[in-house]
Amino acid sequence: MIRSPLGMALVTAALLAGPALAAETPAAAVAVQTVPLTRQPVAVLVGGYGTVTPDSDALASVSFQRAGQVSRVLVRPGQPVAKGTPLVDLVTDPTAAAGYAKAQSALTFAAGELDRTRRLRDQHLATNSQVAAAEQAERDARAALDAERRMGTDRADETLTAPFDGYVDSIPVALGDRIQPGAPVVRLGRGAGVRVVAGVDPADIAAVKVGQPVAVTPLLGHAAALSGTVAGIAGMLNPATRWVDVTVVLDSGAGVLPGTPARVAVTTDRHDGYVVPRQAVLSDAAGAYLFQLTGAKVRRVAVETGVDGPAGTEVRGDALDPAQPVVAVGNYGLEDGAAVSVEAGR
Repeated sequence: MIRSPLGMALVTAALLAGPALAAETPAAAVAVQTVPLTRQPVAVLVGGYGTVTPDSDALASVSFQRAGQVSRVLVRPGQPVAKGTPLVDLVTDPTAAAGYAKAQSALTFAAGELDRTRRLRDQHLATNSQVAAAEQAERDARAALDAERRMGTDRADETLTAPFDGYVDSIPVALGDRIQPGAPVVRLGRGAGVRVVAGVDPADIAAVKVGQPVAVTPLLGHAAALSGTVAGIAGMLNPATRWVDVTVVLDSGAGVLPGTPARVAVTTDRHDGYVVPRQAVLSDAAGAYLFQLTGAKVRRVAVETGVDGPAGTEVRGDALDPAQPVVAVGNYGLEDGAAVSVEAGR
């Protein structure tokens, strides 16, 4: 076969020109999606978990005003009650009943003595001072009997009823117990009188202050989130949980039963900041960064991350430009200065 010198020269020239032509071919633009960089309200939150408990200010102990023996317990702890609901039956203590009988006898005797002394005075056999003393004795005896009646010792039995709508928190007595006047028999809580005692990580507790707003989310059922306020912060670790107890008073606890587990989020600070989708922020050995669109290319911007919340991640950086959109999708594998084409969001 005869080789043409001209043909070989053309082939050689083509082979030499190939790499140069390839180097001049621009890289294909990477398809990305962007979001505007805007400032948004940012809430700094400290979280914790706890339990809904009765508010001590909303608890009341009800009791009998006389001694007796518990004959029936008509409710149980946790039971909702309406005003007037029977709680406990009491049989009058024999000693208390005897006290009432004694007071009756004393009044009968004092009234008789007063009548007798008045008749003697009419016969000039008793003085006015003796009549006055008999009148005082009769008044004292009547007052003593009235006191016994107020204590209920004139009744063989008595039923204690709920003084308001609420629920039974606890019952410190049992069937057959002998109780003294004024001893707590049933402890009632008002329906909305609840609070949350939540454990907070000791590393976060310095940011929590009394008076800060709190969002409380019950973790049972479908109860809506509630609002409240930090009312107290323990000065030591809870020995059982090793966390710090924070007491939250609810603005309204209607519908939330004591004992319900709950998640709390304390707002410790509010400010405005740049918030971007979580996936827009990447990181490598140099730190966190994102890409902003400038013309048909992107530039890499170093950032510091702040609050990470449902709306996205807060970012800070001197090189951030609010006029340049942020690449939210397609940023993996990009390099500074890479050519991109912006797609509409799906």
